[in-house]
Amino acid sequence: MEFTKMQGAGNDFIIIEAPVSNDFSKLSKSLCQRRISVGADGLMVVEKKDDQTVYMRYYNSDGSMGEMCGNGARCLAMYAYQHQLVKAKEFLILTLSGEVKAKIIDDVNVEIEMGKPTYESNFENYFLNKEIKIEGHTFTGSYILMGVPHLMIVLDKLDEEILMKFGPILERHPLFKEGTNINFIEILDRKNVKIDTWERGAGHTLACGTGASASGFLLNKFGQVEESLTLQAPGGFLKVSVSEEEKIYLEGPAVTVFKGDNKEETL
Repeated sequence: MEFTKMQGAGNDFIIIEAPVSNDFSKLSKSLCQRRISVGADGLMVVEKKDDQTVYMRYYNSDGSMGEMCGNGARCLAMYAYQHQLVKAKEFLILTLSGEVKAKIIDDVNVEIEMGKPTYESNFENYFLNKEIKIEGHTFTGSYILMGVPHLMIVLDKLDEEILMKFGPILERHPLFKEGTNINFIEILDRKNVKIDTWERGAGHTLACGTGASASGFLLNKFGQVEESLTLQAPGGFLKVSVSEEEKIYLEGPAVTVFKGDNKEETL
């Protein structure tokens, strides 16, 4: 099976063309292992629907399926355009969390319309600025859905030790029915912030598109940043813009790392 490895701000993915109705959990778990296989944060499956639309399915590195991945969608969009699965630079990606509009900016950068976040629901306990006490620490966090669930916590200064210690604990905290992604934020000024993310099912990643989108939205909603801002992740920079209608746009790089052919019988 031929595959392409791509990365967006250090968030890396293995992309294959196949029917999205198939189950690739086992393949994802096998190929995403670092050091002993290809290695990636996740596996994405793309299937053409028509000249303006492709399907996307995303699997975390542990084999679990995710409804949406922002950086993944940008990489998949670049792949679809470069491999002529679509005919124009603007097209639709159909994900498990709904339609995503993609726009190829240039040879490196892609913008996707992330849609509107959900922060009020009768089915999930979303919240804004709630105290969470764990193991002697008190964090103030905000929890919303940006295709997938995200918890944002603002710190005076980012600390990787805090992320590595509390990320896995918060991921499976009883507050979150299906687990959550966690974004730690350091505000530099009204147009620039630092972000570091612990992803549900993948662990510490170098960037997270849905996390950047959720955090950019919340920081703007709280009046802490402008409508457009740059988020500096460990793996690179992402741009997030929030419209008056609360639509979120995510822009950043989507780069091919290498191509290969998997010979393992892992399906």
